[in-house]
Amino acid sequence: MLYLNSGKGNYMKKKVYISVFENESIADYAKVLVEKFDYEIVSSGRTLNFLRERGFGVSDIEEILDDNIGKLSIENLVKEYFDMVIVMLQPVDDIAEKTDDIRQFMDALNVSDFSILRAGAKHFENTIVVTEPEDFYNSINVNSYEKQMLALKAFQYLADYDSAVSEKIGVYSGEDERKLFSWSKLYDLKYGSNPQQKAALYKSDVMADYIILNEKELSHNDILNVTTAVNLVSEFYDVNAVSIVKHNLPCGVALGKSIFEAYTKAFDCDPFATFSGTIAFSQTVNFEVAKHLNSMSVKVVVAPYYDDDALELLRKNNDLKVVRVTTALKDFKKYITEEINVTPFGILVQDANKSELDKDLFRVATKTKPTTEQLEDAIFAWKVAKYARTNSVVIAKDFKTSAIVQGQVDVISATELALNVACENSKDAIMAYDDPIESEDCINAAAQGRISLIIQPGGALNDSDIFAAADKFGIVVVVTGIRNLKF
Repeated sequence: MLYLNSGKGNYMKKKVYISVFENESIADYAKVLVEKFDYEIVSSGRTLNFLRERGFGVSDIEEILDDNIGKLSIENLVKEYFDMVIVMLQPVDDIAEKTDDIRQFMDALNVSDFSILRAGAKHFENTIVVTEPEDFYNSINVNSYEKQMLALKAFQYLADYDSAVSEKIGVYSGEDERKLFSWSKLYDLKYGSNPQQKAALYKSDVMADYIILNEKELSHNDILNVTTAVNLVSEFYDVNAVSIVKHNLPCGVALGKSIFEAYTKAFDCDPFATFSGTIAFSQTVNFEVAKHLNSMSVKVVVAPYYDDDALELLRKNNDLKVVRVTTALKDFKKYITEEINVTPFGILVQDANKSELDKDLFRVATKTKPTTEQLEDAIFAWKVAKYARTNSVVIAKDFKTSAIVQGQVDVISATELALNVACENSKDAIMAYDDPIESEDCINAAAQGRISLIIQPGGALNDSDIFAAADKFGIVVVVTGIRNLKF
């Protein structure tokens, strides 16, 4: 039987309550607490079994609670009994993924640990509280201010958890009238889009993993550019792909038989835009690519891997930021969840555009039919157009963009500008649109540029006239049924 005497001072050993969802992270720290700092461990559930299986002498919190029912509240029990509380709850998303039943979801929530952590945080002068592995060794021999900061973390952790539970219950109940966001600051940025704008990076619930390999810090604008560049190459994660982005706008994308070929083809699309640009690679950056990168002014390079000699060379470039994305590119779309825009008229929240071509919507709308090579180029150009600013027109051939025109106020101007940029490279090329073509002038311009195929959403009132005009010039029109507007 475990009885509670009044006050912690009556105990020879300090006591720690441990309950963590990911048990593997706790074993080494528990050993330090027991052997070096003479702690007695109290635990529950899976953590209790885990620690006992590894030879720790662990008391069961349930016995302590049973022995003190009617004597003390949980708050006073924690205050008088525990010198330290380590609680890391099972993530709400993890619970929700396992069941569609709200009762099962609620039963899986660990309310006892929630209450114990809250009580420990409230009485931080007497009880050290820990909610993440990063603070394991920072929680030993802490002063009063450090205890207070750990308590602040705990309350923030509990608030985030409460918000997540509330949101999931809303989902179970079919209610979406509240949208809850709670982000913790990772660090302040030097500035935002411009020097007069303050900015900071906050931690979201779902974040891709990356490493900066030459000890530099990404700026506000760098993070936007890297996001777009990696998003683009993740569309082609299983082949050699390169995307070049500047001012958060794609300006060159290509696929190649080798990563160097893909890079040179993307660079050729707009060499001037590449200077001070951000370049993303779907495959390992080798020495040949690194040598070319170092011969010009590039701001950020991002890739899943770097050959040792390539990395050594790139690190010698003091003006370059070298980033490795450790999250698999094939999974990158999972980390693009919602787009949030705070306006004076309210907060806009929308799902990220993860559109994929649908075989039931995808169709050839003209009498003129495409070749297999044309269709492959069309799909490539369509994926690029998805990330360009509306109105976007992309001209491509042989898995290489020769023009990416975007942000125009009307589609006719965008079409004419794209053809001027591509020049002779428009011959037999593909033209991709993010919005339906509503003017035959676009078809006439495409014919003058000797475009062979147009891929566009379709759905305009005069679709039949557009298709007939294309047939007159022998231009294939492929309709996707999907708009990809990007504002």
